[in-house]
Amino acid sequence: MFTVKKYVIGIILGTIIFSGIAIVDDLIVKLSIGVAASLAFSIVGSFYTAGLIASRADGGQARLFIFLILLAFFLYIFAQIAKGIIWLFSFPIWIYIVLISVGAIFLILIMINNYKIAKKKYTKQLTVDVSHIPRPVTKEAINENKTIVEPISKTIRELLQEEKERNYILATTNNPYSTGLQYVKVYMNTLKYPNIKGYIKMDHAAAFWGDIFYADDKRWSIYDQ
Repeated sequence: MFTVKKYVIGIILGTIIFSGIAIVDDLIVKLSIGVAASLAFSIVGSFYTAGLIASRADGGQARLFIFLILLAFFLYIFAQIAKGIIWLFSFPIWIYIVLISVGAIFLILIMINNYKIAKKKYTKQLTVDVSHIPRPVTKEAINENKTIVEPISKTIRELLQEEKERNYILATTNNPYSTGLQYVKVYMNTLKYPNIKGYIKMDHAAAFWGDIFYADDKRWSIYDQ
């Protein structure tokens, strides 16, 4: 009986105009009926479980009453959503072109700004030469009698010449105060050029292409991934 009543309600609602677009109105009615019917069954089922409803007749009446309330609610919600979407697409096309262009420019500016910040951070971290300061030995390492072997620091060119079988190397600086730099990625063909360039990877930032500062200083070692 509930299914028959729901079908009749659907036919009646099919004659009502919600958005002015037939396909959209049909979708609003079907979605509202489907969601409202599903929730009505669930709610009445919980009433049976709680002992609030004993007979099938009471359950049917309660289901229909709850269904009508939920149906009115979802019809209003979905109709407003449809009207909002239709309104968003009701402007002249040049407005959307302007909005997309502004959004693209804004995104490019953000990417450029992030690039400059990462590069500035990288430059700042490598400006102070404290390579002569030994790396601190932790108390845990001393207590456990661990032997700490410091990697031999070399220039980027020396590391590239030692790793000729590779297409590129990942190198990092041994400067304990150069925080923020994760590694630099340098390709073998860089040896052909006077300036060392590569991809610079900072912590919590995307890698960017640029000059490797202090590449000829003996402060670099292979990055252990």
